[in-house]
Amino acid sequence: MKILLLGYSNLAKKRIIKYFIRKKYKFEVASISHLKKIKNASIQYSCYDTALKKSQADIIYISLPNSFHYKWAYKALSLGYHVVVDKPLCGSVFELNKLIKLSIKNNKLLTEATFFNYHEQFSKTLKLIKNSSKINKIYCNFTIPMPKKNSILQSTDLNGGALMDMGPYAASIARIFCDEKIINKNFYLEKKKKNLITSFKISINYRSKVLIGTFKFGGAYKNKLEIYTNNDLITLNRVFSPPANEYLYLTLQQKEELIIHKIKKDDCFANFFDEVIKNIKENNNEFYIHRIKFDNNFRNKVLKK
Repeated sequence: MKILLLGYSNLAKKRIIKYFIRKKYKFEVASISHLKKIKNASIQYSCYDTALKKSQADIIYISLPNSFHYKWAYKALSLGYHVVVDKPLCGSVFELNKLIKLSIKNNKLLTEATFFNYHEQFSKTLKLIKNSSKINKIYCNFTIPMPKKNSILQSTDLNGGALMDMGPYAASIARIFCDEKIINKNFYLEKKKKNLITSFKISINYRSKVLIGTFKFGGAYKNKLEIYTNNDLITLNRVFSPPANEYLYLTLQQKEELIIHKIKKDDCFANFFDEVIKNIKENNNEFYIHRIKFDNNFRNKVLKK
């Protein structure tokens, strides 16, 4: 597989390119801001259009600011590439439907790179729960210090803000654990200048369980997921950004007994992209359609007042 990376984001530097090198994938990079030589890139482009027209890649990985995702995903699909896009894939249900229609027409894979749940701690959690019907409450809290003023996360022009950045996490939790009919919901959000959303809170009652979540810019760092069943409490830390080179610890509270599970070092991005490659090779190009529809609809319909 040959890959063209559109954009040279922090994620690209810290994770994506390292994975390509480790897997010995031939990759190209297109960046309009970084013109210095990128180690191991077979070709570099300073224009995205030129890169798409000249590249011999099989897959386009889009790691650009949110406001550019739809435009370049549409162009890449139109030119016959498989497309992977950083979260969020796009901004609206209308945009997503156009991308899906085009991907099906051209028989190309389309997916969003939301991959925190590909970590071993999630596999362990699902084994401990065994059946999602046993869950009665889920609580999650992802709070980060306020991003710097020049951060993309603080830019309304680039579709930054907590809802765009953290909405995919809330949607994924709902999809994995709460794929039931919503009975009622409460949704709160806070905004700063220029209508930048800095936090949102959700409380959703499903037929058999409740999902409560806080997602926030500004405050002491928290990154936790708690899953309550009739008898147990499972707690995961660093859940939405699990490191690839550290052991994690999952706790299981059973009545008076506390069991601590040591989770092996695991690279959730590598696990996700290995699956993408496998599906492309097996021509399972519609594998992610239900997932991206669910997550996009959740962000655009459920996460609204």
